[in-house]
Amino acid sequence: MALKKRVQSITLTGIVIPADWNDNHDVIVAALATADEKEYRIAGNRKGKELFAYLQRQVEATGALGEDEEGRVVITIRRYIVK
Repeated sequence: MALKKRVQSITLTGIVIPADWNDNHDVIVAALATADEKEYRIAGNRKGKELFAYLQRQVEATGALGEDEEGRVVITIRRYIVK
């Protein structure tokens, strides 16, 4: 998932949810669903990949916001806390 640009740093709290699956029905992209019903796709950096272990769990994540090539909002995780 290539990012077009990094816009700003932000801290979000939400639930880690599956966002995309492969042909074997394995989760390949996760997102952070926030209380205001927004979804932020999680970039595939090391910290982002760690969050796959916390699907359906609440986390507080800090990172840089940007957009992917399809215009979806993506957060590149720098640090997180599982709530």
